[in-house]
Amino acid sequence: MAAAAADLAGNLYLTGSTGAMNFPTAGSGQNLPGGSPLYRIDPAGSAALLFPPGLSAITAFAASPRDVKTLFAASGASIWRSDDSGASWTTLATIPDAFRIWSIAPSASDPRVMYAGSGPNGLYKSVDGGQTWLASNEGLSPTSAGALNVYQVWIDPFVADVVFISTELGLWRSDSAGAAWVRVATAHNDPPMALMFSGSAIYASVGGQVLKSTDDGATFAVLSALPDLSSPTSLIADPFNAGVFYAGSVWGVYRSADAATTWTRVVSGQCASLAADADRPMIYASMAYANGVIRSSDGFQTSTPVGPPVATPGALTPANGAMFVVTTSSSDGFVTKLDPDGAIVYSTYLGGSGSDSPAAIATASDGSVYVAGTTYSRDFPVTPGVYATSFTSTTYAYSNFIAKLRADGSLAWSSFFANGNTTILSIAVDAQDNPVIAGSTSGQLPVTPGAYQTTFQRAQFCGFFCMPGPTSAFVTKFKSDGTGLVYSTYVAFDSANALVQDAQSIALDGDGRVYIAGTGRLVLLDASGSALLAATSRANVTFNALALDAEGNVYGAGSVALSPYTDPFPATDGAFQKEPRPGTPSLPLQPYPGGGSDAIVMKWDAALSRVQAATLLGGESYDSASSVAIGRSGEVIVSGTTDSKSFPTSSPFQTSFSPRSGFVAAFDPNLSTLRYSTYLGDRRPFEARLAIADRNGDLLVAGSMLTAGSLFLANDPGATFNTGDLVAANKIRLLATAAPRLDTVVNAASHLAAPLAPGEAVVAQGSGFGANAKLLLDGVEASIVSRSATALTAVAPAGLRTSGTVEVRVSSDGADSNTVLAPAAVASPGVYSRDGSGYGAGWILNSDGTFNSADNPAAAGSAITIYATGAGAVTIAGGSVVTPLAPAVFVDGFYARGVGSASGPVDGLPGDVYRISVYVPDPAAENPSNPNLVGFKLPSQVGLQLVFGAVNALNPANSDTISQLGVVLYVK
Repeated sequence: MAAAAADLAGNLYLTGSTGAMNFPTAGSGQNLPGGSPLYRIDPAGSAALLFPPGLSAITAFAASPRDVKTLFAASGASIWRSDDSGASWTTLATIPDAFRIWSIAPSASDPRVMYAGSGPNGLYKSVDGGQTWLASNEGLSPTSAGALNVYQVWIDPFVADVVFISTELGLWRSDSAGAAWVRVATAHNDPPMALMFSGSAIYASVGGQVLKSTDDGATFAVLSALPDLSSPTSLIADPFNAGVFYAGSVWGVYRSADAATTWTRVVSGQCASLAADADRPMIYASMAYANGVIRSSDGFQTSTPVGPPVATPGALTPANGAMFVVTTSSSDGFVTKLDPDGAIVYSTYLGGSGSDSPAAIATASDGSVYVAGTTYSRDFPVTPGVYATSFTSTTYAYSNFIAKLRADGSLAWSSFFANGNTTILSIAVDAQDNPVIAGSTSGQLPVTPGAYQTTFQRAQFCGFFCMPGPTSAFVTKFKSDGTGLVYSTYVAFDSANALVQDAQSIALDGDGRVYIAGTGRLVLLDASGSALLAATSRANVTFNALALDAEGNVYGAGSVALSPYTDPFPATDGAFQKEPRPGTPSLPLQPYPGGGSDAIVMKWDAALSRVQAATLLGGESYDSASSVAIGRSGEVIVSGTTDSKSFPTSSPFQTSFSPRSGFVAAFDPNLSTLRYSTYLGDRRPFEARLAIADRNGDLLVAGSMLTAGSLFLANDPGATFNTGDLVAANKIRLLATAAPRLDTVVNAASHLAAPLAPGEAVVAQGSGFGANAKLLLDGVEASIVSRSATALTAVAPAGLRTSGTVEVRVSSDGADSNTVLAPAAVASPGVYSRDGSGYGAGWILNSDGTFNSADNPAAAGSAITIYATGAGAVTIAGGSVVTPLAPAVFVDGFYARGVGSASGPVDGLPGDVYRISVYVPDPAAENPSNPNLVGFKLPSQVGLQLVFGAVNALNPANSDTISQLGVVLYVK
């Protein structure tokens, strides 16, 4: 999900992109995707999109050489089969060790025999029609990294036992039906991509050259090369003209009239695949970023586009008189409207045959909604008479779009806008229902006469050579009927000649004046787009959202980058949070306080002349705000994403269940008091994109579950979860909270809202706790160690659940607090610090029993004892403590060998304290064969963490069950 919006009636609108073939649709909009991973072109040139359920991405495709209606496809490690020319599909098998299947080859002589090339574990063969598979890699060599990727498989049509495959290391041949392999041509980082059987000869492309064999592939000799020396990715013979061959490469389509001895380029562009129609003299070519699939009957002297204009068509496979085309994975936009009770009013696809990505959404007064974003679809569903009815980019693969949907979800109008130099990031609607879009551009923006800046003013950075400078923000207002532009302008510089690089967010006042904000800048334009009225800057801040209150004051929300090299965030006097927290010490391998990013909220007067209020909002790790809205009582509602376990909460209904969670919080108008704040989401990573109050004061919240992407950030396991998954929408009814009020329950050592474990010492924080206050975990009273009006220190029951969810509440003077849901765990470690803050000098004893400190450091190789809680339900065996999960201690990222452990009361600490003794690592002595550690000594201050259970091999600090960062061990 990319964005959400709500109207005055309490309807919630969601938009984003989906690759699903079965996204739930309803109403009168677009009920089928605009693109499909597979389509079929009939002899007349018309195309049918097949929408195979479960096959949103196809990595391999093949037609049965025996049954013209039988097709095979692979997605990931699964193989699918269709017996009706692609109309329906069933799963044939999954090959557990095949991470990705690259190719499928069914035998022409035996319907039971099939081959599947995969990576990184090589070739598999089935002799029962694809039901079961066994590896067939005898004689094959993996790469130096140990991978064996089999990209292509070809079966000799004349000798069934002769099979060829391609890997990174070359072309391989088997004359024993895959039982053993011999390399017949060598490649270096350019695997053979094409092989062709023609009469008594075999032709192959290897290492950029075309090879020929006349002994059934036992040996190959270099025959020719393409004129530009590019590597052929496809080779085919013309079945109607002897000696006429075609080759495809990244530079085009080539024709040879002398059996591959010489070549002439006949089509320019990137060719992904070639295929010949066996029944009629027609050659097909799939051309990326051009016209999709083209075909020719005259050797490509002329050609005709056929099928949808897909930007990246792939493999071509003739079968049953038609041509099947596999495309790269694409996505369609979606728009879903939910009524105040959460029922679907309408849900529709929005897109064409390429990938479409809505980025912003806004509602209009008549119940319609505007959506804008980017598209790779040249057949995006635009309507007649609008500003731009054709794809606006010839140089770029993508363009932009803006669309209006009526109250029933049908398309009112839709237009292209600008080329790939421009990216729409935000949208708003004025009082006359004219949509205003904004974003970033690198030039070629359509501008209107009299606009503020009509020329792109790109700065340059010059040293030894000059490089293009940053992008420019832009603002464009469309007419409400989409037929043209009211105005369109660059906003590259403000009146102080400061750069304005983008417009991540936009807001309009009642007079139609436009506020835009993004990377470090907030700008005000007049209603005609012809003048800049005001601007302000804030270094290291990104504004993701803007909102205006009833008095015209401007609120911006987003994030601030925190580091030792940037200026502190200028929080105002009386702000809720003035400093990043907690104040973790500066340690090797550990993040800056605040985790490098905190959410922020700022308030200006309407003229942007003064910052009226500014506050941080964050914990020990990454935090960022994605939306801001003004509630019925003037409260400032903020939502976003947090990886922190110490994120500030007030009257929450849950703590954090995942490495990455959503949040929603509300401040008073002065940003000094947190009126409420809670985590959002279950054990699946989650980000909140919108939180807004409806007319009854209930919160409408929307966001999406996340899956792991490619990003890895040390000390922040939540960072990798940045790819959208399931969309979630909620309505939250805020209940009045009288005394007692529960704000959070944290580990007594780490002060983090981590999972709760049996026997763990915890602190419940809030207000209104009386002298008889009780802490109840799943209704069971915890043993109170100490109490005050704002905190209860207690020990969790030994029989506390170790999975699922724990209900936490405080009972005081006959009244119950709000219930807070917290995750349960087998163990949840926290290491005690000397000052009780959870950070700084650890509660650690040196080998002589004295406290470790800067004045009393431990020697490398000596024993230390660490004091902690949250080890779980421990038992005693042989005089030692046995924990349900194996413990491990890491010092400055180095594993510390264990000595022993104990558990029992300790003066000054609550409950039974878990104590583990380990040796301080001496990396140079313990790893003498590692040249990087020769002469290495631990710094005088290092971080120390305790892990229970599985250790993250990539980075121990990202292990699931681990103590807090920021505990210091002093070493000499």
